[in-house]
Amino acid sequence: MRQPACTNYEKPFLYLLIGSTRALLIDTGAGGIDVAAPIDSLLTAWRAKHGGAVRTLVVAHSHGHGDHIAGDAQFRDRAGIMLVPRDSAAVYAFFGFRAQRSDAVAFDLGDRMLDVLAIPGHEPASIAVYDRKTAVLLTGDTFYPGRLYVRDTAAFAASTARLVGFTRSRQVSAILGTHIEQARTPFTDYPVGTVDQPDEDRLELSRADLIMLDSTVRTMRGRFTRTRLPRFTIWPR
Repeated sequence: MRQPACTNYEKPFLYLLIGSTRALLIDTGAGGIDVAAPIDSLLTAWRAKHGGAVRTLVVAHSHGHGDHIAGDAQFRDRAGIMLVPRDSAAVYAFFGFRAQRSDAVAFDLGDRMLDVLAIPGHEPASIAVYDRKTAVLLTGDTFYPGRLYVRDTAAFAASTARLVGFTRSRQVSAILGTHIEQARTPFTDYPVGTVDQPDEDRLELSRADLIMLDSTVRTMRGRFTRTRLPRFTIWPR
């Protein structure tokens, strides 16, 4: 799902993954919009079609920035909903990351297994989610067609290498982030605050794009500089 541009220029993407016993909503949007109603409607339709088995909705976040957590209040204190706090300690505890936080953690939705990875660097609580059913990898604001803001260069480099290593032995049908800021013209992005993006790039990135990011980061050797690549820009903050 994507938040309409008329409600917030960030236009973030939200993801709902549904298993046989529980569902996972990743992100709640940038505010100014009803997120809960369409999610409730989707789950009601799913239950009607599949026998009403989904009992719990887990609401988590790709990371803790405001344009991804603004709708949290719509889900707080509701029966059948588990809202994961957005700080890194709570995220790591909920998903059960080990102390080194370098291993993928399995997360079962019931007949639909996910793998969750800690990928700090953009934001301390950033995670990636791999859906074994569709081979889609969700990467939040860490990797998408646009400006990849890096706040912790060491953590970002390690996270990128972690994603490359994780995908080395797995099929990847698509890598999906949470924004599109890039135009279809290579090396061109839309300025911050742009509402209308009539020539925007497609959302899907590939593992080859991920390897390009990792290779470029490695050449920087920890000394990040703003670097434009065909479908994204590395943007240290």
